[in-house]
Amino acid sequence: MPDHVTDITQLYARYSFSIDTRDLESLRDCFTADGRMEITGGPAFAGAEGLAKVIAGRTAESPRHENSNVLVDLADDASAAGRAYFVLRSTDGRPAATGHYLDRLVRTEAGWRFASRQITFTWRA
Repeated sequence: MPDHVTDITQLYARYSFSIDTRDLESLRDCFTADGRMEITGGPAFAGAEGLAKVIAGRTAESPRHENSNVLVDLADDASAAGRAYFVLRSTDGRPAATGHYLDRLVRTEAGWRFASRQITFTWRA
């Protein structure tokens, strides 16, 4: 029997590493083909072109992502809801922002993917 929670937790980590390393292909692989990411009170990004915009302006000096308290609620073997806290840390290790994710996930032939991700910032430096 697959361990869906572990697979989804790994997806959260893969998402963060993809953005931090500016790896567009890996970031696309975290979402369904029509996947959507929206920042509360800010922009929304959908599909491959939208995701490319997420990392277009990132540099080696951009804040890095840390996830914590990942909570997964499995609806069934093919869908789940997820949430987690995040901290963005600047290159000197200081917090640059905090917030949380609210996600809708689906299991595809290639594994678990984000169908939608709502990002809410609760604090920014």
